[in-house]
Amino acid sequence: MVTLIQVIHVFVCLFLILVVLLQAGKGGGMGVALGASTSSAVFGGRGAGSFLEKLTTGTAIIFMVTSMSLAYFAKSDSGRLQKAAKLQQDKKAKAADAKASEEKAQKDAADRAKALPAAGAPADPNAPAEGGDKNTAPAPTGAAAAPTAPKDPSAKPAEPTKAPAPAQ
Repeated sequence: MVTLIQVIHVFVCLFLILVVLLQAGKGGGMGVALGASTSSAVFGGRGAGSFLEKLTTGTAIIFMVTSMSLAYFAKSDSGRLQKAAKLQQDKKAKAADAKASEEKAQKDAADRAKALPAAGAPADPNAPAEGGDKNTAPAPTGAAAAPTAPKDPSAKPAEPTKAPAPAQ
């Protein structure tokens, strides 16, 4: 719809320029150069001027209507464009916030890693403890570590428990 109005607007604009240039002004204008003086014999003494004036008026009205309709469509399009630009801006802001928080988390992790050697922990978590064998894995610590008890040679190994059979 907008494209059709734009095409009509361009043709009307060019036609309006042509009609205005063809009119005879006080000095004759372009109308004399293009043979407007001979057309007065066909249209009568005042007929050609009146016809060109009516044609100019009609063309100018069509030009104004197409101009106003294009301005209306441009305004409604700009509202949609502004909404789209705002959404894109919000996405960029969220991405920048996420990137900043990730960089902050990485910096905090690096600071904590620097603080661990200062507290007496080994710099490399996979490094063996002092006096340990280099080929053995470090012993688990914390809640996952199982307490070790001295083995009694006379003790029998515990039987694995079986899960109860499902009821049928």
